[in-house]
Amino acid sequence: MRAVAVGGALGLVVIAGVGGVAAQSAGVDQEVTVLTLREALERASRFNPQYRQALNRMELEGPQRREALGAFLPSLRVNYTTGQSFRRERTALDNFGNPIQNERTGISTTSNSSQGVNVDLDLLRGGQRFHDFSRAQAQARVERLSAERELNQVLAEVQRQFLIAQRRRAQLAVEEALLAARESDYEVTQRLFELATVGRSEVLGAELDLETQRVAVREYRGLVDKAMLALRKAIGDPSLRELDVQQELPEPFDPASLDLDALLASALVESPTIGAAKASRSVGQSRLNSVRAGRWPTLSLSSGFSRSAYESERSALFAWNPEDFGGRVSLTVSIPLFRQFTTSQQIASADIELRNAQEDVRAAELDLEELVGTRYVDLETAWANVRQREAALAVAEERLRIVQEEYRLATKSIEELRTAVRDQATAQRDAVDQRFEFAGALLGLYEAAGIVAREAGLATTREQD
Repeated sequence: MRAVAVGGALGLVVIAGVGGVAAQSAGVDQEVTVLTLREALERASRFNPQYRQALNRMELEGPQRREALGAFLPSLRVNYTTGQSFRRERTALDNFGNPIQNERTGISTTSNSSQGVNVDLDLLRGGQRFHDFSRAQAQARVERLSAERELNQVLAEVQRQFLIAQRRRAQLAVEEALLAARESDYEVTQRLFELATVGRSEVLGAELDLETQRVAVREYRGLVDKAMLALRKAIGDPSLRELDVQQELPEPFDPASLDLDALLASALVESPTIGAAKASRSVGQSRLNSVRAGRWPTLSLSSGFSRSAYESERSALFAWNPEDFGGRVSLTVSIPLFRQFTTSQQIASADIELRNAQEDVRAAELDLEELVGTRYVDLETAWANVRQREAALAVAEERLRIVQEEYRLATKSIEELRTAVRDQATAQRDAVDQRFEFAGALLGLYEAAGIVAREAGLATTREQD
């Protein structure tokens, strides 16, 4: 993916400031791991829980297809049964079926064992199994593309947190550079006060600006720490204790270099959202064909073979080689003549679901076209703002330089100097922030197109393992 970093004099100030902050962080006992964007994304692909869960769901695609393919194969069952029973009879029946008292009352015990194997095979089901297999394939694709969409979302979130961390570092560097400038202004004001060129109130004003800037630096250091914690959570690597981000900052470019039509065409092909919608349509088509196949006759074959033993007392208990045996073979033809309009209702329902799925595809394509177009407009706006902010910063820096020189010559008041300082500080902050706004807009465009992983050069499959 295209990177975004500050250039010119502002870039030197920011990079120097970031280097100073990293050096301070390295002063702690724990080793600091400095990550590039690609390294952060690669670590997230190995350790982020949501990313790993999405990859795990992708592994179900193969078993789901094998399950659907199994409908073409026979079912095989093997069973073994053994048991014992007993009974006591105090009455019996005479030759005419009348109950009489049993003169010799006792308990009779019997045992039995049986073994059996059964094979069933559907020979003809009107093509329903083929349609079910197609539906299973389409459903597996839906789930895989849904998981791929989650992968892109996770990678986009990691990159977003990485940019936030870079942004906080750059903002802290700007504030520390401004702090150094305020310290220099304070020293100049003190010298002018010693020369009786300015009054005590101007010295206090410079000191107030200095303390205000020190507060800003402390606040941004806290923001940097929180940004690093958020990035560490997004990556999910338990081995990351202390981390920092690469000093290279985002570098804007003219969006005109992007072919919007080609990007949109690629998004319509590669977007997991569009792919999932089309796969859902295929599921609906296969379901409709499967339901229609329910009107055709079915032909099935069933066979079995069994061995059994039945003895008195416990003789047949746990018998592994019974001598009695038997078998069966049957061929069944079933013709669905009338099912109380159930089949007609199922066909109508499946047909409506298919038509709605087709509209879902159209709606998803329209949403994608609008989203990609909107994100591209945001990118163009961000680029125009970058150029405007750079021009404003150049003007503010030039004005501050002139006012500082005139202040040293006592031709400008302290208030005019403070105004120029505030304007330059605001312009410098805005210039840095706008570059990261551009980076965020570019990430939003890639996320909308569903190509975050591709632009990052990462594979969203188990092959990366």
